Amino acid sequence: MNVPQNLTSRLYDIFERANLPITVARAPGRIEVLGNHTDYNGGLVLATTINRFIWAAGLSSDEVNLHSLNLNESTAFDPKDPYPQVQSSWKNYARGVYWALRRRGHDVNGIKGAVYGDIPMESGLSSSAAFQVALVNLALTLSDKEVHPKAKAMIAFESERLFCGISCGIMDQFTSQLGQPASLLRIECRSLQTQNVPFDNKLRFVVVDSMIRRAASEALNERRMECLTALSQLQEAGWTIQSISEIREEDLPSLKDLLDDILVRRVSHIVNENKRVRKASETLELKELEEFGKLMVDSHNSSRDLYEVSHPMLDFLVETSLRYDGVFGARMTGAGLGGSIISLMKAEKVQDYSDMISQVYEKEIGETPEIIACEIPGGVITDTVIL
Repeated sequence: MNVPQNLTSRLYDIFERANLPITVARAPGRIEVLGNHTDYNGGLVLATTINRFIWAAGLSSDEVNLHSLNLNESTAFDPKDPYPQVQSSWKNYARGVYWALRRRGHDVNGIKGAVYGDIPMESGLSSSAAFQVALVNLALTLSDKEVHPKAKAMIAFESERLFCGISCGIMDQFTSQLGQPASLLRIECRSLQTQNVPFDNKLRFVVVDSMIRRAASEALNERRMECLTALSQLQEAGWTIQSISEIREEDLPSLKDLLDDILVRRVSHIVNENKRVRKASETLELKELEEFGKLMVDSHNSSRDLYEVSHPMLDFLVETSLRYDGVFGARMTGAGLGGSIISLMKAEKVQDYSDMISQVYEKEIGETPEIIACEIPGGVITDTVIL
């Protein structure tokens, strides 16, 4: 594993010695390929890992004492008593990991060490989930605990959902933990079943970060409440469903008599988004890239018009990308209201596309977007490095 030089330098400062074996966990960010806001509705998602990471490194200790290089902040607490919560989100995420580990009966040691990441924060690429997945794996490794990979992903999820109070689904943590190289991960979020979907290495997803920032928790919490309201009202009307993802496409017209217009739009998005994920696996297997690209565009339009989580700059980036000869499809990725889009194209088109989108976006808003030509590295790994 390649460990960033600034992280190894910081670890050397912490431990004040060289030739020390340090355990490192590296967890990737992710892109949501299809399945916008379906995960917390018990639906289907298609996601994959990207070549941006969070590294968590250190040695076993009686307490948790971690330093964030990105934020130049430290946090310290008793691993057996991670309360109280604090204002800083990354410190809460660290506490939440230990809370979730203990909740599931894992008595783990603390960690003395540091964390660093090159995933842009609040960009829709799931830096928070990558941090939690890295820390879960590091804590368990340092305590010699063998835990099933899906259980590790659920610990990271419970940290964010239950301890930190973010209305997320399981997609981010599952992808960062379970993703395989050169594959997309299809997740049935209600059953927790996963399937690896091979991805042609001659293709690339390219991330374009709009540089528009908004905390994902706001969008997630509001939309989740709307979906729960729709589910409750349908159950009161006699529908025997446990999630709105169980609603069939042919039942959508009848919703207008039971729900207000906003809730009808939200439910319609989720039902049709699940359908797009189902179809996407087939189109990739048949190498129907134009059809796959159309599914991406339809997903973006639905996220914009029905779920209302896009942003004018995301729409601009998608529209600009689709005018480029060589882009099969483009859409927003993640919770929305800022963050990033992804475009799908052949690998040889990446540089020309990147140059074009940078120039156009800088001319439009006066800021250069961050662009990532995505490799698919697979999920979290742990290793021992010598300082």
